[in-house]
Amino acid sequence: MARAYAGGSVLNAIASWKGAAFAISLKVEVEVREGRAEGLLKAVLETFRERVCDVGEVGFEVRSEVPRAGGLKSSSAVANAATLALFERCGMRPSPYYVLKLSVEAARRAGVTVTGAFDDASASLLGGLVVTDNAEMVVEHRRALEGVKAVVLPKGGRGMSYGEVSERLRAFRREFLKVYELVKSGEVFEAMNLNGALVAGALGYSQEPAVAALRAGALSASVSGNGPSYVALAEPDKAEEVLDAWKRFGEPLVAEVINEPAYLP
Repeated sequence: MARAYAGGSVLNAIASWKGAAFAISLKVEVEVREGRAEGLLKAVLETFRERVCDVGEVGFEVRSEVPRAGGLKSSSAVANAATLALFERCGMRPSPYYVLKLSVEAARRAGVTVTGAFDDASASLLGGLVVTDNAEMVVEHRRALEGVKAVVLPKGGRGMSYGEVSERLRAFRREFLKVYELVKSGEVFEAMNLNGALVAGALGYSQEPAVAALRAGALSASVSGNGPSYVALAEPDKAEEVLDAWKRFGEPLVAEVINEPAYLP
């Protein structure tokens, strides 16, 4: 049994290939079983057999707390956990970077990401806040994100194709690079707020949930990934107020920010 975490976005990487994300306590668990794999899991299996060892024709049992196609890093979490489960089956303890490399390659092969989502995969596996260069597959910075809780407004079923998402977001490359500069300077909450406004504007999501969260005392609130889910960060004594403010938009929940790795070799 292997696991990885969901996450929230600080900086969407599609426009500039620079990304930032953090891990939250919604998790995905994967176990290798007899059977056949399809979709992303098939891509994970094929990548693993080509790069590591032939484990035969196997399937996977997936237990996930993360809605699919919602921007909460579900694909990265599944790819990470499935890759780890295959290493377990082979009795191997790889480096975290090797796991990420295979996971991102599988996600690209399956067509579930534009950039390979190295930022999402890194947050999911390593925990904490990560800042990445997705083109070079480098973690530029990683640190704990302490003193806050995540309030999550999970939504699934993104209707827009990756091609259209990419085209719309890349029109704002200059603005997303400003978000990257904010992240580098340590202005994480400001960066997340600006990222959310840019993604919502480009992809046509309502900014009302983010505004409601900030009015309720959140430090930051943003569309996560390419949406349609939203994530807010709030001090622990404000998290319930943000949760209440979001109840009119769906079924929000409070999650922990995970600063520990999901896997250590």
